[in-house]
Amino acid sequence: MKLNALVIAVAAFGCGGAKQSSTTDAVASSADTEAVVVLTVDERVARAAALLTTGKEADATLAVSELQPLLIEAPERADIPYNLGLAYHQLDDGLNARKYYLRSTAVDPSLGAAWLNLGALSEQGGQYRRALQHYRAGMQNDPDTPQLVVGTIGVLRRMGRHDEAIREGKAALSRDANNIDVYNNLGLVYIDQGKPDLAQFIYQKALNTIDGADNNATLHANLGRAFLEKERPYNAKKELEKALELDPDLVAAMLYLADLAMDDRDWGETVRLLEKAALLEPASGSIQMNLGIAYRGLGELERSRQAYENALRLEPENPDPYINIGLLLGQHENDFDGGIAAIQQYRTRGGDHSARADEILLSFQKRKEKFEADAARQAKRDADRKKREEEARLAAEYEAMQAQWRKEQEEKAAAEEEAKRRAEAAAAAALGTAPEPAAQPAPVEVQPPPVEEPAVPASPAPVEETAVPAAPAGVWGAAPSAPAPVAPPAPVAPPAPVAPPAPVAPPAPIAPPVTPPPSPAGVWGATPEPAPAAQTPEPIRGTRQAGAPCASDNQCVEGLVCGGGVCTGNGTAPAPAATRGTRQAGAPCSTDNQCAEGLSCTNNACAGSETGGGDGSWGGW
Repeated sequence: MKLNALVIAVAAFGCGGAKQSSTTDAVASSADTEAVVVLTVDERVARAAALLTTGKEADATLAVSELQPLLIEAPERADIPYNLGLAYHQLDDGLNARKYYLRSTAVDPSLGAAWLNLGALSEQGGQYRRALQHYRAGMQNDPDTPQLVVGTIGVLRRMGRHDEAIREGKAALSRDANNIDVYNNLGLVYIDQGKPDLAQFIYQKALNTIDGADNNATLHANLGRAFLEKERPYNAKKELEKALELDPDLVAAMLYLADLAMDDRDWGETVRLLEKAALLEPASGSIQMNLGIAYRGLGELERSRQAYENALRLEPENPDPYINIGLLLGQHENDFDGGIAAIQQYRTRGGDHSARADEILLSFQKRKEKFEADAARQAKRDADRKKREEEARLAAEYEAMQAQWRKEQEEKAAAEEEAKRRAEAAAAAALGTAPEPAAQPAPVEVQPPPVEEPAVPASPAPVEETAVPAAPAGVWGAAPSAPAPVAPPAPVAPPAPVAPPAPVAPPAPIAPPVTPPPSPAGVWGATPEPAPAAQTPEPIRGTRQAGAPCASDNQCVEGLVCGGGVCTGNGTAPAPAATRGTRQAGAPCSTDNQCAEGLSCTNNACAGSETGGGDGSWGGW
């Protein structure tokens, strides 16, 4: 609790009464004796006065209980009701405090401290006229108490009666030229009158003429304020910092320094000073409002709003926080409706700056319209951007699906080619011959390949084939004699270069070979009756180009046939015939020269035409 101009150090007054000595009542007993100490009235008043110096509510309450009985025991003493008034003053009970101060002045009108505290209570309640009456009554009854003159000057200044205040100050200085408090208050009167030069003169005169004045923190703070009025911030800051060195808890110096920091937009220093001032004077709404401005400067909007709300709670009759709340909401949080409502509250409660409030309201209306239009445009841009992003995402997904499909087709084609190669190798292994080298598969293109001109087939390598003689009659499975080696045919000269042939129409489909039924039992090589040809589906053509090794026509591209173990086209001379084998119709094969004369290797099996070639039985070789 803040006690303005409150005189606290008031101990027991000597009233001329005989001091009671401590007595000892001896109580006889068989065990021991007990001594009882009885305190005098002076001692009890002194003990209560000591409790009032701690500033604690618990001690003030204990002092009340200690002093109340003494009002009856010593009604002629003025210090007892005065200390009671002081205790209630500390407990923030103004009614009882005033009651006991007045009672003490009734007992002793010359008790200047009581008149001074009565005036302070009235000033705190805004009752300046009553406060002036108490101060002047005290000056009449106790002219030797200088604080009463100071109180009189201060309340006259608050009432705007500056000329009377100046007369009171000069009269007080004529009686006591060393009263620093009179200098302080007289200088403030000159500042209120807009005469900072006179205020500076008064303060510097006190500093130069009064011993110990340089150690008075309030004097330096007021001099700093005079420099502020003269727009000399450097000198003002120097005096205010000197004041805080002398008294680190001088709130007035903190507030003036905070104003200087705020002018420099030094929000961190402003917050530091105001937070300390708020701790020392927690009931000050103006400190909270300035603290809200400083928090807003730091960008701490939530703390700023909390400080403004604290200012409204402490001083609900002050409309100024509303305009600051409105600016915070409308300018920094884009809450135009909330800002407009706060400014309207300010105008309704009679704020002094109604014209400024009207300007803010108009600006908020315009900013609200612009903000909403910008928000609508931004929403449309966001929607268009999201649409483009979605279209791009779908296109990317489609492209990824196409790439995956192409990859799967290539892998499928490669797997089919690998399976075909393995099948050919397995068939060759079953026949006991080395597998023919497989051509490297060409890369599989998803798009149809371009039409290529047929190349001139290269001469196939001579194939060595050992003719297997037929087994002697009556002997089944007899081992044949070793065959005589057959000389390879002479190499054929490569044909002369020729112009690319005109596109050749695909050959007419070849009728599937007829597989004759097996020979009757016991008859070898008998010619059976021709059986009707079985209808087989037309084979799917392969991808091998002219000159590539092959085992059947369907391994070559459309327009080529497998002749002499290589893919060749119409009009190309076939490779020279090799020595024919002895495999009969239906026997497995990989080339034509493995089959008997008149048969060809079709679909990996020896077969003839519908009218000739072989007996159609499979009996080995």
